[in-house]
This record gives sequence, structure tokens and C-alpha cells, in this order.
Amino acid sequence: MSIKSYKLYLIDLDGTIYNGEKKIKYAKEFVDYLNENNVDYLFLTNNSTKQPREVAEHLKKFDIETTQEHVFTSSDATKIYLESKGYKNLYIIGENGLKNTLSIFNHKNTEEDVEAVVVGLDRELTYDKLAIATKAILNGAELIGTNPDTLLPTAHGFVPSNGGQVKYLEYATSTIATFIGKPSRIIMESAIKLFNYSKNQIVMIGDNYDTDIMSGINSGIDTIHVQTGVTSLEDIDKKEKKPTYSIENLNKLVKKRRKNDY
Repeated sequence: MSIKSYKLYLIDLDGTIYNGEKKIKYAKEFVDYLNENNVDYLFLTNNSTKQPREVAEHLKKFDIETTQEHVFTSSDATKIYLESKGYKNLYIIGENGLKNTLSIFNHKNTEEDVEAVVVGLDRELTYDKLAIATKAILNGAELIGTNPDTLLPTAHGFVPSNGGQVKYLEYATSTIATFIGKPSRIIMESAIKLFNYSKNQIVMIGDNYDTDIMSGINSGIDTIHVQTGVTSLEDIDKKEKKPTYSIENLNKLVKKRRKNDY
């Protein structure tokens, strides 16, 4: 199957560029080629705990040379969303990556005058934090989840991710959360607006059908499923909405761009 060339590549990380602490073959070659040929790309991650600089630094462990300008997190998209709503006072459940990204807002310690409750992964979550968030939401604050992920892969297996924290608050308050990260259109549209390309010039690359591929489908752009992570080719065959392409690994894209340089 022939794969068209694109002007902007939105690229997932875990399962696409690396698997946990393991390198994925041809990921380095693909990113090197994009860098060498000045092709626009953006790593799109649901991780709210790290800022772009930290993500770029982490990628060096896998021999991926990039800069923070090529990283866009769910925290970054959350900031853009909050600004669009005109919010000033937040109650935040989350770690330093999220709090630092949202430093331009007022961070409240109680439920009073809170306009939005922002929830990212917090590995020091307490009942008191959930109680303040619950009261703020019941007082009218919008409930915002940086991402809906249920599980977080670690070197020692899967552990709970942010989705469970948000679900707790949804259940406690009978309130539906606004999710920012993949597969939401919010993070996708925020990333796309950083560039001046039409949607037919943009593609989303990822291993996870439910987040990466659906985020592209939901946003009306092409998608490339890589068979290096969560979703297998057999799983893809069972889906009603198929990705535009499914490839064994990123080497197929390196070969394609060498053949169709521009």
C-alpha cells in the first residue's frame, strides 16, 4: 500500500517511539529523517506530569534527538483550553508538570471562588484533595481531566492512571468531565492550530487505536497505525472505523519519504 507524504506528523510516544524503557526499532531513524529534512512534527502525549523540556530530555535515553518545541502535552492543551474559557481561579489535582504549565492562573487551596477543577495524574492523591475538588464542582466549577487514560505502564507493570481519579469525581458529583487529551478533539485542534496546514496535509501516528487513532479520526485527519504497541493488526481488522494505514514499523515511512523527497 502506497503511503502519501504529509507536511505535519503528530506522533505518539509510548508504544510508537519507545515501549516503557525499551527502544523501538526504526523510531530513531524516522525522527532523524524528519529533523534532517526540516519536516514539521510534534510529539503528542497525554502525560501531564512532565513539561516539554523534560519529555525531550527523556527521549535522549532512546537516542531520539529533539527539542521541547517538538513536544505538546495534555497540560499544554489544558492551558489553551482554560485561556479560551477565560478562567482565572483553579483547583488543581496533579503533579509539578501540570502545575508549572498552569502557573499563569491562580491556584486555590480551598473550594472558594474556583472556576475550574483540573485533574491530572497525582501519585500523592489524598482524600482531602478529592474532597476540596468535589465541593468546588458542586459549587459550579467545571471538571476538567487532562487525559482519560485508565492505566499507566511502568517497569513493574500497569498502575492506575488519571482516568480513575476523574471518574471518582464524576461519580461523586454527578458531573461529566471535559477531557483534554487523546482521543479528544481538544488536544488535536490545539496542536493543529500551532501550524498553518490544511487537515489533508496532517497525519496522526500511534499504536493505540482507542487514543491515537481515534483522536485522528475524531479530528478529520489521516491516521497511521504502527504495529509496535498496544493494538495489534488483528485488533484493527475488527474495528468498524479503520486507520488510513497500518504499518509494521516506522521504517516504512522513512523509505516512503526518501522516495518522495520534497
